[in-house]
Amino acid sequence: MRSIRQGALLAAATVVTAVAAPVAATAAPVSCQAPARGSAGYDDFVLTYKSACASKKNWDRTFQDVTASVLVDKRNRLSVTTSTALAGAIASVKVNDKEFISSGGHGAAFQYAFHAWQKGEEASECYNPTQAGARSDDDGQPPPYHGPSTSALYTMAGSGSSIRTAGRPAMFVTLADTKPGWGGCRTADHQPRRSPFTLGLSPYWLETRVELAPDHDAPELENVFRATATIKSEDERHDQFDGVLVAYLQPDFTKVYAYDLATGRLSAKPADSHASKDPMVRCTGDGDYCLGMYVKPEVLGDRAYYYTMTRRPSDYNGQFGENTIQVTTPSGALDKGDKVTYETYVVVGDKSRVQQTMTQLHRAFT
Repeated sequence: MRSIRQGALLAAATVVTAVAAPVAATAAPVSCQAPARGSAGYDDFVLTYKSACASKKNWDRTFQDVTASVLVDKRNRLSVTTSTALAGAIASVKVNDKEFISSGGHGAAFQYAFHAWQKGEEASECYNPTQAGARSDDDGQPPPYHGPSTSALYTMAGSGSSIRTAGRPAMFVTLADTKPGWGGCRTADHQPRRSPFTLGLSPYWLETRVELAPDHDAPELENVFRATATIKSEDERHDQFDGVLVAYLQPDFTKVYAYDLATGRLSAKPADSHASKDPMVRCTGDGDYCLGMYVKPEVLGDRAYYYTMTRRPSDYNGQFGENTIQVTTPSGALDKGDKVTYETYVVVGDKSRVQQTMTQLHRAFT
């Protein structure tokens, strides 16, 4: 994903407060005028989500962005924001003023994406239901590329320290998008010319939930939030189906680690790409800010795995580069009416705290 087209620290403590509410107006006005391309502030402007600069329209509906937050250790604010412009995908994860997520465009941020294919074929970007929207949603849009999404959002609401969404993901490369997808694929070879494909939508229904402490099942771990989702197929049978929860992180998250479930230690891994059955973590170079993913072993099973990837700036990613961490879950065959559920714990903090929290999670769930 991504495909922006340019022309176009913490220790467990008692919860003090937890809230979920529409994003409030900031005291100082936010400028939505992009700095000059190539200037020092341009990349940060595009990649750091600003609710005030993002659309609140989705098809014929209007939603406000929703933020859930919790005070960690009585002094550090962890907040998670879901975006209307990105059809309920997570556009921002912050600890105080530090942004973790690289947004900008409908193929980035922190979102779910899926592939379905038949025996003898392979996964393709031309059959790629994507929570945040289609790549063509960025065409003709000004930076930071947060105009309306093709994905249809029907519910996005906060309650307590949780956020729930429901909607129909777009196809990342739609039938109306005449440019080839990754690897030269053509949508006409992968999508039938009928509704909902002709509307740019996929035949799947996606419901998600984000839970911060104390709403999730490890409430003493305030630097953790739980991401869950259920997808239901309204399409014909596919022999293979997989789901991905992927976070695009800010450019300074250059270090990659694996958490050894046996030793409870983090070990450095190559930054280019790494697949693992052990949980993965990405950190800033100084280790002050890290984001890791943890899935209960019985949920991860034999087929799912963690993956990190680093890509240099290119035309495909809008010259911004990519620093990702994800959980990929292959599910085998999927028939019409079938449902697949996903559950991931997201851990934030400095390197030492994330390692400690991974240990606490693993002990709690095994």
